[in-house]
Amino acid sequence: MPLSRQSGRDRSSLSPGSSIYKRQGASRDSSLRPASSFKRQHSIRVTPPPDAVDDEPEPSAPPLELMDKVSGYEYVSFEVVEVPPPVAFFDENGENEPERAPPPSSPQLTEQEARQALLKHVTTRCCYGKGAARDMAITKIDHSCAFHYTLETFTEKRQTAWAFEPYFGGTVDNPSTDHPPGPWDIAATPSSSFTGSITQIEVPHTASIKTCHICGGVGRKRCFTCSGNGYEQCYSCHGDGYKNTLDGEHERCFRCHGTGRRRCWKCNGDGLALCKGCSGTGQIKCFIRLIVTWTNHIDEHVVEHSAVPDEKIKSGSGQVVFEEEDEKLWPVNHFPDTTINMASFQLVQKHATAFSAERILRQRHRVRIIPVATVHYQWKNHSNTYSVFGFEKKIHAPKYPQTCCCGCTLF
Repeated sequence: MPLSRQSGRDRSSLSPGSSIYKRQGASRDSSLRPASSFKRQHSIRVTPPPDAVDDEPEPSAPPLELMDKVSGYEYVSFEVVEVPPPVAFFDENGENEPERAPPPSSPQLTEQEARQALLKHVTTRCCYGKGAARDMAITKIDHSCAFHYTLETFTEKRQTAWAFEPYFGGTVDNPSTDHPPGPWDIAATPSSSFTGSITQIEVPHTASIKTCHICGGVGRKRCFTCSGNGYEQCYSCHGDGYKNTLDGEHERCFRCHGTGRRRCWKCNGDGLALCKGCSGTGQIKCFIRLIVTWTNHIDEHVVEHSAVPDEKIKSGSGQVVFEEEDEKLWPVNHFPDTTINMASFQLVQKHATAFSAERILRQRHRVRIIPVATVHYQWKNHSNTYSVFGFEKKIHAPKYPQTCCCGCTLF
């Protein structure tokens, strides 16, 4: 009798409605899933699809009317605004024009050097024959100089704008601590002169803490990727749940297990994502940002009286025969070629007024002399010229008499 009752209990425990069957079949019932298992499943980060793009727009700026009124910065908005530099006065009567030594004379090129330079040039051209360079008669060599003038003006520009960033705690330098300094009173030094760079500085005594205008202080907001649903269409089967194999069979998608959708890779299925404006803290720090930009403005002028193009003259090696650097420069006026003096005067005057929104820190100008020799020659029935320029003796010979267009070498 006890055995039959025991057997009855065993049989009843194996009936389809028993708790054992319920426990075994409860894997699909989320209400019976242990809480620890649910958290463990959702703690696993979902791998983003191959074409995933975090195209969520950047956080918008807070309303300007919520910003504190900072003395001296009433004009500042979230748009970058240029701050004109303080007016600088130069006493030209108190500055004497510097004394400058006359430029040195250019080197002279011999007939042998002119021929050797042309032969070296011809050997690098597959369609140039060596016979003309070797046998031509050099009748005359005219020596001249090309002047390459360069003016550099190193300036500083300052801009201001409201900015905000997540607030993670700590001391806030608000206007109650002290009066904020002016934009041009804040110390900022470039890493090196005549080199462009940019830096951003928080203006002292302008910070304040505000509730995040994006999430309202919650720290999270609806996920942009899945629109708050917590899931998105499976990228492998495109939401169908099944895929066609190479053998033509219709099988269940192994990535979504036939559901046609996957947990959102951005919010991990929660439907809520971390607020980008406050990084989840619910608060932002607002302050005035100073943007300091250093720029090196360069202008140049080439004075050349030969047939060599200006671009080739610039690439040729020359000798720096004059260089000056100061806060404000006098134009060059001591060169025998008045063209270079006039070019210097025009460029210096241009730089004096061209950067009204920037403060001039330093100026530098230099003059390079590039020697140019115009070689007159005669070969067979051809009479023409070629030029030798620069200290490395480059050649400009567009009318060389012994060339072909078939790619072969002539001797």
